Amino acid sequence: MRRLLLLALVSISCKQQPPAPKASAGPQVREIAVTGKGFEPARVEVTPGQPVVLRFTRKVAETCADAVDVQGDSVRHMLPLDTPVEVKLSAPPSGELAFACPMKMIHGAVVVVAQ
Repeated sequence: MRRLLLLALVSISCKQQPPAPKASAGPQVREIAVTGKGFEPARVEVTPGQPVVLRFTRKVAETCADAVDVQGDSVRHMLPLDTPVEVKLSAPPSGELAFACPMKMIHGAVVVVAQ
């Protein structure tokens, strides 16, 4: 009889616990290389409203893209040769965010796509 009562209490207590919170998948990371052709890829797709990390790595010494300006970010991010630089942002609900070298000759975009 005690065993049945104990099993019933264990069963009830297990049912009353809230579900475990879902683990966050973390930010969307997009790798972008600066090459002789410019930003590769020049267009990166992201999910709306989610955190995003753009990881820029400059692969060439001779380029005007030794820094990057991201639309909506007041900081100019310097891009040292062969050193990844992470730019953190939040994807808007829709549309695009532009990024470019300081001279605006080399450019690209973060494009929000519904999933």
